[in-house]
Amino acid sequence: MQLIKRLRGFALIMLLFFFANRTTAQSGRTVVDLSNNNWKLWLDTAAEWQHDKLYAPPVDVKTLPLNLPTGGWNALKKAVGKTVHLPATVEEYYWGRNGNSFGVAGNYLGVSWWTTNVAVPATQKGKRITLHFNAVRFRAEVYVNQKLAGYDLVNSTPFDVDVTDYVNYGAPNEIVVRITDPNGNFDWRDSQNFLWGDYRTNPTHGFGGITGKVKLIATDKVYIDDVFVKNKPNVNEINVDVTTKNETQTNVNGTFVLQVKEAKTSGKVVYEKSYPVSSLANGTSSKTFTISVDHAKLWSVDSPNLYVLNVQWKGADKTKDDYTQRFGFRWFEVRDIAGDKQFYLNGKRIVLITSISWGFWPVNGIAPSDELAKKQILDAKKLGMNMLNFHRTIGQQAVLDYADELGLLYFEEPGGNQYPADRFNATDPLGKMQADFYFATRNEKLFRMIKRDRNHPSLVIYNMHNERGAQPQAQDSAEMLAGHHLDPTRIMTYNSSNGDIKLGHDPRFKLHLLQYDFTFLDYGWFDQHHAGGPGTYHDALYKSPIDYAKYFDHKDEIIYYGEEGAIGTPPRLQLIRDEILKTGKDIGWESDNFLKWFDAYDTFLKTHPGFLKAFPNVDSLTKAMGNVAYYYQGRVIENVHINNIIDGYAINGWESMKLENHSGIVDNYRNLKGNPELIARYNSPLYVSVKMNRKVMAVGDTATVDFFVVNQKDLHGDYSLLVKAKDESGKLLLEKVIPVKLTGGAVYGEALSSGLSLVAKTEGYTTVTAELQRDGETVAKGDDKLYAIRLDASNITSDGMIADSTGVYAAYLKTLGITPKSYRSGRPEGKYLLVGAALPQQTGNPLVTDILEWVNDGNTLIVLNNNVEAWADHLGRKEVIDYRGSKVMGTTWYGGNFFSKQHELFNGLPQAQVFNWEYQCFATYNKNRLGLCLFNGETVVACVADHKPEVYSALSIVPHGRGKIILCTLDIFSCLRDASVGKKAEGEGENAAMNTFNASQQNKANIIGQQLLLNLLKYANKR
Repeated sequence: MQLIKRLRGFALIMLLFFFANRTTAQSGRTVVDLSNNNWKLWLDTAAEWQHDKLYAPPVDVKTLPLNLPTGGWNALKKAVGKTVHLPATVEEYYWGRNGNSFGVAGNYLGVSWWTTNVAVPATQKGKRITLHFNAVRFRAEVYVNQKLAGYDLVNSTPFDVDVTDYVNYGAPNEIVVRITDPNGNFDWRDSQNFLWGDYRTNPTHGFGGITGKVKLIATDKVYIDDVFVKNKPNVNEINVDVTTKNETQTNVNGTFVLQVKEAKTSGKVVYEKSYPVSSLANGTSSKTFTISVDHAKLWSVDSPNLYVLNVQWKGADKTKDDYTQRFGFRWFEVRDIAGDKQFYLNGKRIVLITSISWGFWPVNGIAPSDELAKKQILDAKKLGMNMLNFHRTIGQQAVLDYADELGLLYFEEPGGNQYPADRFNATDPLGKMQADFYFATRNEKLFRMIKRDRNHPSLVIYNMHNERGAQPQAQDSAEMLAGHHLDPTRIMTYNSSNGDIKLGHDPRFKLHLLQYDFTFLDYGWFDQHHAGGPGTYHDALYKSPIDYAKYFDHKDEIIYYGEEGAIGTPPRLQLIRDEILKTGKDIGWESDNFLKWFDAYDTFLKTHPGFLKAFPNVDSLTKAMGNVAYYYQGRVIENVHINNIIDGYAINGWESMKLENHSGIVDNYRNLKGNPELIARYNSPLYVSVKMNRKVMAVGDTATVDFFVVNQKDLHGDYSLLVKAKDESGKLLLEKVIPVKLTGGAVYGEALSSGLSLVAKTEGYTTVTAELQRDGETVAKGDDKLYAIRLDASNITSDGMIADSTGVYAAYLKTLGITPKSYRSGRPEGKYLLVGAALPQQTGNPLVTDILEWVNDGNTLIVLNNNVEAWADHLGRKEVIDYRGSKVMGTTWYGGNFFSKQHELFNGLPQAQVFNWEYQCFATYNKNRLGLCLFNGETVVACVADHKPEVYSALSIVPHGRGKIILCTLDIFSCLRDASVGKKAEGEGENAAMNTFNASQQNKANIIGQQLLLNLLKYANKR
């Protein structure tokens, strides 16, 4: 212990020496990052906070009550806590401290204390000393040497605390921050208001702590407070707004020196000029300087050229300051091209492909490490995307920094900006107090966000609300205008919306402000959500050149699909487990959950013969599941590009969460869930799009193939399209050359040729390739596949029975010449009993029935999905199967996947794979999707559902005596008859995809389910 104290004392001396030397080297401004200090975190579980009076900024701390540690300052000093570094949260170290780490139950609500020490050298006396907090959550009360110096509750935003009068110069100083975490969410919703006593507070993620860096800054009494680099339509020109503060009592003369240099290592200076200033008055002043750089290297997604602006203040009174701001020359705008509204970046059209990120992170929950912030941007680049969204939550500075450096656009929402419309203008004292407090804090949050982020070239759009149900109120309009005055260089929108958006004027859905224009527009911005996905790609998503998912012909507005196609899949559990074991399994708010999740999948693979051959480890399984969502998103993004009218598409969503939302295309550790090429190929700037109106069919059926070009490279004029079709063996089935003409320019997607008939001549996969050629050179290419089977009913006799009140199974088998008898009761006849819509019958003996005696003699009971749970329960009570319930598989953002091993039941069908588009007849969300908790028998098809640490059975064979019992939850029944589809309420947009399915029995893709039924009967006939 004495050694530790000595080391801490030595560190404090070294920090004092460092600060003093920084002062000598840079007399104007010094900055010391306290984030890597040792901070002691202690939970004050006895502290009172529930009924505190709350204060919106600005706050005079001298008038505030003092909330001291329970037991006083000595108790805090003696308390045993954890040594942490920033950013950090209580949940990072104490999740489940209450004895329940399950779900969201392990959250800590209440007070925590964060303590560190810092030396301020005597040479700093006479300067202005501030503590700068990048972010905290929720309320921070800042004590310096046991005196209250600062207070803030505009959570997740930067703020400064002037500690000039509180620090001891030439001595150590104790910095203590009291954090209060009163509430919060752990899902995506930001529309509810949380109550803290009588106050309605801004909803944010429920992590408490110091969630950003903390810096100690010393400046002279005349200093630069802010620099805003304002981009302009004349892209090589900027306006620079410099805000200074003069805290002396006299006017000051001096000079500003502005220098611009390239941000690269070489640091080439491209501009430098001095600007004399006379009589800089006491208080806050702002001056604007125009800088033009000929031949400036523009910032773009492909070429993220950055510059550094250095602003120096040299006062005649010897005051100095030096302020550096990174920026990029770029201009993002909306243009009208022949009546079509389009996005443009630096004069070139851009179609935005993005994804919505809810701002959850591993370990501490709310703030990324530097490594993860960079990984987020690199992931998006690997997927070929050009933008990401901070969705329903304020963004993180580190992420924007890497977006600037690596080239990725951003769309930002403050999160929690909503308030109940019926409470906006409350007249009762309590309602008025709540509204005044809420609007003061929500507005301040937006304004701080804008000032923090407005110099990032990556940031191009602000949005006020997500799925706001109410019409804009006067307070909303005032907030938007005030925000737009803070940054008029970006587009600002009122709402990103679900629901039925009008094609005409619509302030609720379309209200927006364009750059340098303060006129509200309620037409020209069409942002609509279709949040839910279909489960997997299916054939009805492309029918013809004018009938496909995301086809739209509404040109005179920006068309932005702001939340699209959620398909939940598991995280990369093995990669996450490896990371957790490196850092420690007792650290992190999700660690216990992920470890249990991995163990369940790993145990299943190792204890169920045959599955390890198909999936050698957990990672190969989860990545294959991720590929299902990736393939769907890739093909729909392809539709967006060929449409040419759509201006933006946002995948729902980016990161998966611990609970509920698993539709992220990366997991919370920012691991790509699938093969990025499945999406990236459809985001390429130049390729041939090959589209089939069906991809699954019988041998002899015909698909219609259409060809488009995605052309962001300005290819134009006459070309040839070389089309070939080959079977699995490489045999050429078709070859054709088609003359085509490309428009080029801003026409990024156009049809080349349509209506090619392709007969599926062989079983298995047929691949169609298309090469765009000129003068014998291939300049672009593309391909697509179909899968065909030859329906095989051979070796199936009628020597069996069917128990099914619907008559559907018997009618189908009769078309194939198979006519088993109808079963009603007693001992079955023949080799098999196929059970559809029929309930089990109980006999007097609790362990014996006529059917089980018949199975025991070497026959096969096949129970299909109609009443499989009732039969499983019945057989469980007969002690035949170890059945422990069922699980309805999730849809949309919950998710669930089927996967199979190699088995004769799948002869003639795709084997040993996660069910993807080939198995759309089972995997799509309109089907009955169920798993059984079975602990005996042979599992042939397994399934997983949302975040449950379990693997279920979808098709199992259970031996019984000399016979077999097959339990199948796969929705074979829907493959044999027309399904009635009722229109569902849209809700949060989750049901939009449910209207895309072909629910007819004539759907060619149903042949997969029909063949599986025949294979079950073949298996029974062999016995």
